[in-house]
Amino acid sequence: MDQTVLEDLYHRYYQSTYLYILSLCKDSALAADLVADAFVKAWLTLSEAEPHFQYWLLRVCRNLWLDYLKHQRYQVPDGEEALSLLEDPNTPELQLLQTERNEALYKGILSLPSSDRELLVLFYFSQVPVKKLAEIFHISPGTARTRLFRARMKLKQLLEADGYEF
Repeated sequence: MDQTVLEDLYHRYYQSTYLYILSLCKDSALAADLVADAFVKAWLTLSEAEPHFQYWLLRVCRNLWLDYLKHQRYQVPDGEEALSLLEDPNTPELQLLQTERNEALYKGILSLPSSDRELLVLFYFSQVPVKKLAEIFHISPGTARTRLFRARMKLKQLLEADGYEF
């Protein structure tokens, strides 16, 4: 792959890929490393611009995360540790989430089970269509829509329990 093409793809997809991986691992340094590894894989394996590069990259990142869990026997932090990420004023998440409503939404997403959290982050923040979600998770599009609907309902219930109207 040509270096200028890779640089263009990096600038276009880095942020959404980083936020997706950060939602999985909750460690900014690890997320940056995994995204960097994914772009290295892209540079080494793709000979030309992949027509669906973003979806390929998200799948590679997810696989790198699963490999990391498998090899390191990493324990995913519980909700309290994950929410402590919001206390650091220098995190990109806090800079993106300026209002109280967005912070509540972010906390709600973090408190969801990982499968629901992953679906919502991919669909809403990385703008992955339902058809591609189905391919990523090896399920039918109907099942992907159902899981997405149920994840939204869980999030809505969590937010309403905290006193937010949506």
